[in-house]
Amino acid sequence: MTTIHHNFTNPDAGPRHAYLADPQTVEVAFDFGSSNDSRRVGTLEWDKGRRCAILEWDETFVADPLPLSPMLVRQISTVLKPRKGWYFEGIPAPFADSLPDGWARQVADAEILARDGNLRLLSGLGRLAQIGQNGMGALTYQPAWRGAVPEDMNLEWFAGCVASLGDGASIEELLQLRLAGGGAHGDQPKFLAQMSTDGTRLRSHRNRLTRGWRHVLIKRREKSARNGSIEAEVAYALMAQAAGIQMMPVTTLQSNSKERFLAVERFDVTRDQRFHMQTAAALFGVDHKNATVDYIDLLKLTRCLTRDNAQVEQMLLRMIFNARAVNRNDHLRNHSFLMDAEGRWYLSPAYDLTHTMGTGGVHRMTMAGNNRQPGPVNFVDVGRALDIKPARVLALRDKVDRAILQWDGFAEAACVPRILRHTIKDDIERALTWH
Repeated sequence: MTTIHHNFTNPDAGPRHAYLADPQTVEVAFDFGSSNDSRRVGTLEWDKGRRCAILEWDETFVADPLPLSPMLVRQISTVLKPRKGWYFEGIPAPFADSLPDGWARQVADAEILARDGNLRLLSGLGRLAQIGQNGMGALTYQPAWRGAVPEDMNLEWFAGCVASLGDGASIEELLQLRLAGGGAHGDQPKFLAQMSTDGTRLRSHRNRLTRGWRHVLIKRREKSARNGSIEAEVAYALMAQAAGIQMMPVTTLQSNSKERFLAVERFDVTRDQRFHMQTAAALFGVDHKNATVDYIDLLKLTRCLTRDNAQVEQMLLRMIFNARAVNRNDHLRNHSFLMDAEGRWYLSPAYDLTHTMGTGGVHRMTMAGNNRQPGPVNFVDVGRALDIKPARVLALRDKVDRAILQWDGFAEAACVPRILRHTIKDDIERALTWH
């Protein structure tokens, strides 16, 4: 086990109790990478009466603002006051994506309990301090819960830490998992790393990126997931790319025990630049678990942010792919947008595309009101709401269908197990008959 050198916010506290103090204020800043200076956004201060955090904008940021949340924050003046419906754990919606959830939340909670902490006493500000400068995107938070991750990482290290999570994992292991995880969303065990170009070595994602390395997110199969789910996601990435969907490079890694992991190149950070990342859920200010939103609204959001019809069509293409390929886990956190240091917004590459039947057998989002068996009629209705001609919508449908009809080839290339390959093929062929 690599030795961990602690550097906690509270220097007087011992290692076990170092994180028990919940911060009352958190400084928020943008870090756009080595080619751009850090820009202070403001201070989140806990309001005990309202039980939420209020953001006091930095005067310099007010004088020269960036559109960090164009739908929810139309005017930047002195403070961002609470507004009913878009505060999450007491944190304003524009910063909600930074809160750990799913796997990241499980790890963070396990570490707090290992330090004899009380989860009920930790506010949203404490959660942001857990992320600190270690999260995805360009937003950073201070004070931060500090620590170190191993310089040399491997799949066996991660699998071992995951295996011990529910069975007496040490504080050091939990600390490493939290820092390596970077607060990435979703239920699958995952961590951030830098991977060598040949895919044989991993190291901490917090290193300065040098030639021969790239930023990746690595996922492991959930215990409850089907055998072959990692391979299926790789096959879906290949199929989506063939359909014209913008994806980051995806590959499969194999541990010494022959277990397969998925490695996808990150889009929120490049060699010398970081991007502000917001999911559609944060931009709308809604809880993705409960919100009912139509793709029409998502396409309108894309047009409003990017002012680019090509990116609107790209989102429409993704909607059609999700319907035809039976990816029903298409909730608002599985659609993201990126903002650069100049304040320009772009649609992010697609991610988390795979075969999912969905809760209750329905899509998480509706397509012109249909989330059960959406077909070309619904696709055309969505397009019509954005002034996209039916002929163009159907041309995009045909492009997706040509790629999906090659499923067997993509599945074979990704080594999807035979039983799962046939199950997915049957579901796809059924979806292709919906009108």
